[in-house]
Amino acid sequence: FGSMMVGMALLGSSAPPLAAQCAFAFGSLSACCGVVAQSVFAWRVYHPDSRVLLAGIAAIGLALAISLGLRGLQSGSVPRALPDTSTLAQSALQVGCLLWASCEALRYWRLMKKRERIGMADPVVGNRFLLWGIAAGAAGVGSGVGTLASLALAVPSLQIPWVVFSSSLHGLTAAVAMSLAFMPPAGYLRWVRSQGTARSAVSAL
Repeated sequence: FGSMMVGMALLGSSAPPLAAQCAFAFGSLSACCGVVAQSVFAWRVYHPDSRVLLAGIAAIGLALAISLGLRGLQSGSVPRALPDTSTLAQSALQVGCLLWASCEALRYWRLMKKRERIGMADPVVGNRFLLWGIAAGAAGVGSGVGTLASLALAVPSLQIPWVVFSSSLHGLTAAVAMSLAFMPPAGYLRWVRSQGTARSAVSAL
């Protein structure tokens, strides 16, 4: 997202067009790599024995690579007022993969909550599934909002102020959730454990 904003700023400056194109291309490539990595992570954690799912992820990765190449050829990776076919395909795949990863994490979080009540799961681990689900879901919703707004208004999403605000808010939500999942403060861990203890105590009554 940051690289995209840089590209948009370069478009309105005296910088060479190639500079903006490179910024947009880097942003798109980073987003696609992140989505594929997110999908591989979800496959490895939730369905590691599914060869069909792994093949599907490989096909998505190939489709994203093709869409990136087509965007480069069609518009130099610069967003158009009305998204072209390759841009829509890329956005649909990105949103679909992120929301799938979110659903998988939230589904497992619900399973972990049930196990917590009988003392068979660590509340911290369960909370990390929740946070990962929130992070992936926020990223997916933010991407979807931008695409739909661009289609409805026939304006590149990064030129719509409320979409930029929405994307920033969803990105911040995802960043905070991932930070709490992988680098949680001690106070947050104590709170999560205390909530798990309280749920176990209620279930024991």
